Amino acid sequence: MLSRIATIILAALIVISMMYGYALWWNNRSVEDLSYEEVEESLRLGIGWLKRNEAEILRVPSPVLWWMVKRSAELTKDDYLETLFAKYESQYLENNINNVWRMLFYKAAWVPVRYQDIEGMPYYNKHFIYAISCDEGLGEYADISEQNAPEFCDSHPFRQACVTHQLMGIRMMKRSECGLLPDIEQIERGLESKIRSQLFWDPRVLDIYIQRTLLLVESERDDLVKPVWVKRVIGAQSQEGGWNDLSEIVTLPGNRAFGFTYRGVGVRKVDDDFHATSQGVYLMSMLLQQSRAL
Repeated sequence: MLSRIATIILAALIVISMMYGYALWWNNRSVEDLSYEEVEESLRLGIGWLKRNEAEILRVPSPVLWWMVKRSAELTKDDYLETLFAKYESQYLENNINNVWRMLFYKAAWVPVRYQDIEGMPYYNKHFIYAISCDEGLGEYADISEQNAPEFCDSHPFRQACVTHQLMGIRMMKRSECGLLPDIEQIERGLESKIRSQLFWDPRVLDIYIQRTLLLVESERDDLVKPVWVKRVIGAQSQEGGWNDLSEIVTLPGNRAFGFTYRGVGVRKVDDDFHATSQGVYLMSMLLQQSRAL
């Protein structure tokens, strides 16, 4: 009996290993660079999704996602993206001078920040506020200062977005020109290397896959980004033009699918969302701008 169970377990492990090996090959195979037209079409579809869902996404105040919309508008000069961001700006920023996130959007803005005001935020948002405010006092709190260390995420292996969030904070600090980290360039390069390794070994095209890819493209270092990763992001775009946080394996009736989720595997309704789509649009905006610069 035990021998039979051991045989079944071994066979299952072999099948899983073979499936993972194939997924790994598929995720890192050599492909031709995407054409300008492919990226342009993906961007057009993504902007179309934002337009059709405008009322819903304007109820999502997430500042980092809207910063990506703002950057997309600046890179593409797209009229609709500019108008969309202006609506967000009017609703959340212009008449709210105490909104600490104003410092993310306006370089000359300054809003006083106390640790008590941000204590309940997710760990990475605390680091973002520290980075955009250049407030040395915030850096005295361990849960913020520890995120400046390149090895910070090594202690949090189950936070899948830890390294990408950390790199976002480091880059915010660079744009703020704080001078808080003398070795900031070295830290940035190290985090980029970690993200590239994550993209190599994790073939699930989830929201985090898009985030990892866009952060490497943002570095403007061609040696970091495999064309297949961008191709897979475009392949995950829905017919409606958006992206979601489900890596489909089997399509099911009723707009549902079985696939990889952020927490494992499961059956979910396939619904595009602003979190993934804003990042997809920003990624395509950068790629289009970089293609034009060639």
